Amino acid sequence: MRKQLFWDHYFKISELSEFGNEGVPEKLEKYNTEKDMLKRHYSLANIPEKYFSFEFETIKTKLKETDNAESIAKIEKYFGSLDKAAKKGIGLYLCGEHGVAKTTIATIILKKAIAEDFRCFFAKSTEIVEFARSGWKNEDRKVFFDYIVNTVDFFVIDDVARLSEVTDAEKIHTDKIFTKRDDLNLVTIMTANHIMDKNKSLFGEGLFSNFKERMIPVELFGDDYRNTIGDSLLDKLDGSKNR
Repeated sequence: MRKQLFWDHYFKISELSEFGNEGVPEKLEKYNTEKDMLKRHYSLANIPEKYFSFEFETIKTKLKETDNAESIAKIEKYFGSLDKAAKKGIGLYLCGEHGVAKTTIATIILKKAIAEDFRCFFAKSTEIVEFARSGWKNEDRKVFFDYIVNTVDFFVIDDVARLSEVTDAEKIHTDKIFTKRDDLNLVTIMTANHIMDKNKSLFGEGLFSNFKERMIPVELFGDDYRNTIGDSLLDKLDGSKNR
């Protein structure tokens, strides 16, 4: 049953992506062989290409450099229990300073969920804010967005604090994401630079209560791992290392 839903979703999201997932036709053209099928699914799930190659074991090694033992244990348990998480609508709330791999971990979970035939989607909060401000007026965009919110088993919202920047009128559209997914028992995973408790002042008591009920808080610590990536970029300019 899950596999049938997964493939029904594949064809449906392929059809709808032109209205809300920019660059998909070009990506599907790029990943046009059977061995690239997972990358086609990643593209349709709106996962940025720079995250395609990341694996949890690599990130875990980086996290172990600081005091993240409890957080690693939570992530590993979740990573190995996606079927149960989907059935119970249990998500994750990944928080911590900039560059501690919150988004990377969220996309790694999505990729594993895709490999297990779950319907997935990744959205930056800025994309959701843009929809709340103007996208809902476009019927095609509205159909696309409603389909994502009401259908995908695992939905990642990256940098959730930006959703608090919307006006009261726009908040109607952003709040519906959480209330609809709660009603449908669908998984939402969020990343944020602030701890769970701050959401009470950002989003109000109602959504804060929803977040606590639906998401396991995971706080990450450490230095900005992107500094290490930045240091290695010079190596990529050395042609002898890339032949």
